[in-house]
Amino acid sequence: MDDPMNLQPSTSDDSKTSFPEQEPFAPPLKKKTSEMGHMEAELRLTLEEIARLQNALAESNMKNTALQASIESQPGRFEGVQILKPVLQELKQPIHTIQGYIDLLSNESVGILGTFQKRFVERISNSVNHLDEILKNLELETGEVDDENRIYSKDFSLTSVVEETLMFYTELLRTKMIILKVEFEKDDIDITGDQEKIERILNILYTNCLTAVQEEGIITLGLKRLQGKKPGQVLISIQSCDHDSPKSKPLPVILEEFRDLEIKLEGFGSPLKDLVKAKTLVEQMHGKMEIFSIPSSGSLIRVRLPVTS
Repeated sequence: MDDPMNLQPSTSDDSKTSFPEQEPFAPPLKKKTSEMGHMEAELRLTLEEIARLQNALAESNMKNTALQASIESQPGRFEGVQILKPVLQELKQPIHTIQGYIDLLSNESVGILGTFQKRFVERISNSVNHLDEILKNLELETGEVDDENRIYSKDFSLTSVVEETLMFYTELLRTKMIILKVEFEKDDIDITGDQEKIERILNILYTNCLTAVQEEGIITLGLKRLQGKKPGQVLISIQSCDHDSPKSKPLPVILEEFRDLEIKLEGFGSPLKDLVKAKTLVEQMHGKMEIFSIPSSGSLIRVRLPVTS
């Protein structure tokens, strides 16, 4: 009887059947390593920016705590108002700046930030917005602020702000090989208003147009005074179009129809609700914002601002 434990290899003809050898799969290591290195560098820069924003928020919270303590210790309302106004000016400016950078970071970080990092940025944004609401309530308590922009207004060069804010997008312009056309007046345009609020508006508009345009596309940035307008007004325009795209007539977009939607229309790189946010900020400065879709081409955005807001 055969031994069941005798496991000798079979000598049947089946054992001689040969199978074609398969070449082992070798993934392109260099390409993967390069992509991972790029993503790690982007993530590192993003986390550093988050840390900076967190420190700025902590500093603002400390100033707010000190502000509330100083108000409680003041014997008279008049003295409290005189102390409150300059402190409000100092607090509101960095808050607007932080809000602008958070908008920029959120729009620029698609596919780079993980779920945890996105939630962290959202927490910072919610905290900053909450602090902003507290300061608005303090403004109302003073009884001195009949125009929320007046207390934060200062004289500055709008030309310099438009140029300097664009510097944050230099790398994106270079990477996508975008052609930038600048149409500015020869002399600087000086206005009076909330500089940080204008920077936030510009961040939203730049992000929208630069992320929508394809490689080797064209961005046209214009800044000029509007003649014959009383009081004086300035016009900021930014138009994006792809390379060799056909010329089409701009079609107006009614933003109110998309106030709470995440959708993107053709020619726009950001959700339309972000543009609603920009329009709200423009209107707070007593300005006007118009948005146009250019079929099969891109988009055009015009912002009119008073010289003194």
